[in-house]
Amino acid sequence: MKRRGPGRHPRRRVVAQGLAHAIVLLVLGFAGVASGTIAALEAGEPLTGRVVRVIDGDTIAVRIDKKVLTVRYIGINTREIKMPADSMIAGPTEAAEFNRALVLGQTVRLEMDQQEKDAQGRTLAYVYVGDLMVNAEMVANGYAAVSITPPNAMHEDMLQQFQRQARLLKVGRWRDSPYISREPVRKPSSPSQSASTAPTGSRQALAPPPRQYGTADRPGAEPHDAWTCPISHPVKGALLPGSNERVFHMPGGEGYAKIQPQRCYASAEEAREDGGRRAQR
Repeated sequence: MKRRGPGRHPRRRVVAQGLAHAIVLLVLGFAGVASGTIAALEAGEPLTGRVVRVIDGDTIAVRIDKKVLTVRYIGINTREIKMPADSMIAGPTEAAEFNRALVLGQTVRLEMDQQEKDAQGRTLAYVYVGDLMVNAEMVANGYAAVSITPPNAMHEDMLQQFQRQARLLKVGRWRDSPYISREPVRKPSSPSQSASTAPTGSRQALAPPPRQYGTADRPGAEPHDAWTCPISHPVKGALLPGSNERVFHMPGGEGYAKIQPQRCYASAEEAREDGGRRAQR
């Protein structure tokens, strides 16, 4: 029986060496991706990635290059927080479903604050889909409560404003809240009083001219930006695609977060006054 010499089967050695090189390159590639992500975090630069999983109402998984980060929304809480006695807690499934409708499969931008990680190692961020801040949208629709943990308080004032709006409108967890605004309410003067102070024959002149669509005296207000309405006018109005029919969306509605408003209203009545009808979804 012949013994195999050391020079036998060179092809096997080439294949083994090739596999070893491939493994080294793969490891170096993952290390490069990880180091690049860490460097961006340390520099405070915004990260962009795709949402691959919605864990719950305030936590998601985002794929950035080849690394998946667990991201916790800054400034809000949908589950663990102990709510005041005047609120009704929206279930975690309800909050998670709303969060899923906003972000799952979307490309998002992560904005960091002072502290980048929590005690569980999760990345802390304000999450944006386009110009829409998801943290704020969760609060504005009553699916989350504001929960500020210093030093991350960059958008605290805005989040608190959205929470006041949600409580006033009784949406989400505030549906059964007896909360009443403490802001002063101006009582409009009655038409009879105004008419009684006018000289005889001038009542016709007191009648306001009819509103014209698109003018300054049109009901409602201009949007705050491409996605949000002013806190005083949270109802979103928009034209139906391919038509001139106007519809409006109430906060907490299924399609509210996905609508870019063309006009904003203080109430459904004001939206109807502008010729709109309530959207079916």
